[in-house]
Amino acid sequence: FHLTMSHLPNARSLIETNFSPEVLQAIDLDSLQIEQCDFVDTKLREKQSDLLLSARLRELEGSPTDMAASVYVYFLFEHKSEPDQLTVLQLLSYIVRFWEKCARDGDRLHPILPLVVYHGASPWTVARHIEDLVPCPAAMADYQVRFRFPLLDLGRLPDEEIRGVPILQCVLHLLKYGRGPELSHHYAEILRILASVRSEQNVRTWLEAFGVYVMGVNRFMSLEEMDRIVQSVF
Repeated sequence: FHLTMSHLPNARSLIETNFSPEVLQAIDLDSLQIEQCDFVDTKLREKQSDLLLSARLRELEGSPTDMAASVYVYFLFEHKSEPDQLTVLQLLSYIVRFWEKCARDGDRLHPILPLVVYHGASPWTVARHIEDLVPCPAAMADYQVRFRFPLLDLGRLPDEEIRGVPILQCVLHLLKYGRGPELSHHYAEILRILASVRSEQNVRTWLEAFGVYVMGVNRFMSLEEMDRIVQSVF
């Protein structure tokens, strides 16, 4: 996930296929860049797989008058292989820490758009709204934090609706099928998508990365079977 989203064309493609046209219209994606997540504690960062990117906001009609080209929107990507009830709290804590860093640095607070990519076997049925974790009487609702995150649930997404540039499509398919016995039925098609990448050097790099991932997470596919599929496609 980190390897894939650290390549800006893949990250941009994920953004373009998962946020609304209205959101995309407000963002200069040509300015997209990777940011260091140094607002997260070192020990926590070693255990988490978050990825932070930034892009300049466009000056649009109806935007605040002080919104200049130096105002950024930040994208916070997180991927999960199991439903986690506290994901919404985890993301909110990241956002607050980042805003605290902005304040310490004398910077303005910037909008942050989170996205959780989920590739677990069971449906995501746990909280996506912070309100789900903080039940309270209706009379208190206006005093509570309101925050939710969009979820890309690959297990419930039909293959034909997995969109984006070829590498992104490959990786999302790998996340969807990588841990199960059905991978052997899909790996050839994943590699055929990879074969559409123009640069042979890039194909070799990603082919190796895919192989390392499959051998690391899939207990059903042998190295021999994976090699056979690779040979059949290339």
